[in-house]
Amino acid sequence: DLPDEWFFSPAPDICPAGPPVYSAGAEEHFEHGLMLWQAAEERIYALFADEGNGQWSAYADEWEEGDPVSDPSIEPPPGFYQPVRGFGLVWREQPNVRERLGWALDEETSYETIYQVTSHWKYRHFYLKALDGGVWRLGPEGSEWEYLP
Repeated sequence: DLPDEWFFSPAPDICPAGPPVYSAGAEEHFEHGLMLWQAAEERIYALFADEGNGQWSAYADEWEEGDPVSDPSIEPPPGFYQPVRGFGLVWREQPNVRERLGWALDEETSYETIYQVTSHWKYRHFYLKALDGGVWRLGPEGSEWEYLP
């Protein structure tokens, strides 16, 4: 058996925990960070660009077809957007997410993403293919994140 390969290069100097997982995804940019979604594990990631505690968080995607898409009582300032569907649910209902991210700068964009994690049993790094073809690296336990072009 050959070891699994990373879906991007240069690859980390540790083996991946498994093969790349291809999945529907979405990305949306905010005043102070971004949100990512990957369908394979029904996870939403909030990446914060502020100095708050923890630099990213992951949430279960609990939005289902037929649920309200947005909150009509929330009116974004001109030029900004209220996130919708799963991103909107997390943004409205998770403590601090809305305050830390601010308003959306664009509408969410769907794309095919790829997801992979390091083989560490603890302190794993998560890698998600970005909308523009780069890679988002999420450090262990919400500690840090970075964009790899």
